[in-house]
Amino acid sequence: MQRSTTSTIAVAGLALAAFVTAFTVSTAGQGPGQAPPPAANTPPKPLVPVAASSVAANPDQYVGEYVTMTGAVEANLSKTAFSVDQDKTKATGKEVLVLAPNLQKPADANGYVTVIGQLIKFDPADVATKLKGYTIDLSAEDQAKFKGKPVVLATAVINTAGIDIAKKPIPPMSTDDLALQKQMVKLPPAQAALRKALDGSSVDLTKEQATILKTAFTEIETFWKAKGNEEATKWASDGKRHADSILMNVANQNFDAAKTSVTPLGATCASCHGKYRERMDDGTFRIKTAQ
Repeated sequence: MQRSTTSTIAVAGLALAAFVTAFTVSTAGQGPGQAPPPAANTPPKPLVPVAASSVAANPDQYVGEYVTMTGAVEANLSKTAFSVDQDKTKATGKEVLVLAPNLQKPADANGYVTVIGQLIKFDPADVATKLKGYTIDLSAEDQAKFKGKPVVLATAVINTAGIDIAKKPIPPMSTDDLALQKQMVKLPPAQAALRKALDGSSVDLTKEQATILKTAFTEIETFWKAKGNEEATKWASDGKRHADSILMNVANQNFDAAKTSVTPLGATCASCHGKYRERMDDGTFRIKTAQ
């Protein structure tokens, strides 16, 4: 028995809301002087709404597309895999495989879901290429069963309650995260205020903001040095040096020379942030180990 139009609209609406929320979060929290982080799991093409029955009947037209696929959960196959069918009352043999590396709990059997992700034909080698670090935990029997058939590599699995059960929990901040964050949050507003002060040729305001930056970079340098991270320590040291240069030039009323230090100062932030800071879905950051 196929889903009602009302149910389809409701679940599709939940998917749209979740996608908009994810997009909003991914672009929030950027500050002046920071390189904008890449949006997590952002599809390069528009999402294609599709029913599981349509995928099962004609998968070729959706291969390579990023889809929002609606259907009923047929079976939980492993901790990170389940199948979706269009008929919640019986097995039709036309189920679609879903791989969700960050699945937090089993999907509700026979419950309707909206799955967001890229659709490909199942091949373990192709999955390994597209999902770095993920190990397929399907049985050998299921791998053989779905070989060459459509699979959605899910970045979101939204149930009828509007909950994304494939969303990786945000880890709490560690003591180190909190210590670094205390200094990091000072940088974007100080850089923005510094630019404004320099444009207005304000000696006092420029000195005030450059001093805030110098102090923050000094603390960040000390932090990274204690962690034995020479590269991050050097970037913090470079930032401190640029702030010093601004202070020296402004003391001599040389605003043009002071302005030449603003861009490289911001670049040190972007370099370190890109390599040693990981942006969470809520806009906060965690320390990461460079790959």
